[in-house]
Amino acid sequence: MEIRLKHLTKTFPGNPKKNIPDTHAVEDMNLTVTDGKLFALLGPSGCGKSTTLYMIAGLLEPTSGEIWFGDEDVTALAPEKRGIGLVFQNYALYPHMTVYKNVAFPLTNLRIEEKILDKDGKEVLGPDGKPLVSKRRLSKDEIDKLVHETAKIVQIEEYLWRKPSQLSGGQQQRVAIARALVKHPRVLLLDEPLSNLDARLRLQTREEIRRIQQETGITTIFVTHDQEEAMSISDSLVVMKLGVKQQIGLPQDVYNEPDNRFVANFLGTPPINFYGGRIKGNKIYIGKAMVREITEKKIPNQDVTVGIRPEGIVIDPEGPLTLHVERILTMGRDIMLVASNPDELRPEKFVIDAFEKVGVGDVRVSIKPHKCFAFSKEGKEEKLI
Repeated sequence: MEIRLKHLTKTFPGNPKKNIPDTHAVEDMNLTVTDGKLFALLGPSGCGKSTTLYMIAGLLEPTSGEIWFGDEDVTALAPEKRGIGLVFQNYALYPHMTVYKNVAFPLTNLRIEEKILDKDGKEVLGPDGKPLVSKRRLSKDEIDKLVHETAKIVQIEEYLWRKPSQLSGGQQQRVAIARALVKHPRVLLLDEPLSNLDARLRLQTREEIRRIQQETGITTIFVTHDQEEAMSISDSLVVMKLGVKQQIGLPQDVYNEPDNRFVANFLGTPPINFYGGRIKGNKIYIGKAMVREITEKKIPNQDVTVGIRPEGIVIDPEGPLTLHVERILTMGRDIMLVASNPDELRPEKFVIDAFEKVGVGDVRVSIKPHKCFAFSKEGKEEKLI
């Protein structure tokens, strides 16, 4: 199911009497989520990602704009009529029910439509020429079949007769996903589903979410503030800031070619390193060190902010840039250098291969051109190169 947002906006009114201004939670959002893909809404707290998700779910009414599921405008449609499955970060499982009953609960009042057939097995048409339908509840056998099919997909079959309190956090999260999937929704919506799990369990569960999404083929929107989660499992993502879309694209493309300083800073662990610099003669300088020659296009001379990815340095005795290594952190396959530049003094973090021989003190490095960016110092601080 393709999802399209057209000029979607949500404003929460303020209180003029108390000098509280309106809050523009989402502003003029336009994006398309491709059918059968996993799409991440990514950004810091307060950027509008959950508000966007709740409007897609029908839990919040947009101030303006449209929400389309395929060829259907669902902007004014009630949540229960949109065909969505929604998973919250706190799981919201019923503690007194077994896993089986938690998963089956959405089916207990579900009514399915069936076409009315005549004695010859032909569709009975109404006055408008459309087939007449009847509604009925699912039988116990039908519910049982759906619960077991869904439990198999999320791998919780052996837990069906346990209570939620007898499960780990990751297992509870899979139960919540099963409950959202059991109705065969058109769209699966996940609101920070991993935030309550420890680091190792987050890693395992996000891989499970990706597996489940690929096996079911359900269009999925995943809200997170964790860029590593978004980068690792999504087919595409949008980075948001203060309700405004900053950049949309494939995760690696957004990382490799950030549109502005905010996006560059938000994606990457450790984060990108920033230095005051300048462009002169189509070359990028940090202090007196020329760190990159610009060959792609002509850029006027100007002061800029230079961004260097942590993995963007190469130990090079003839390199142009001097770093003063203050600490060395061993990370197994890599080494992290906490180092400062004489022109900046502020320590930054760089990552090099573990086989490199580096000690505390000054070291000269060269810069990988594709890991070095220049950002304007005005407005949105857009990437110049």
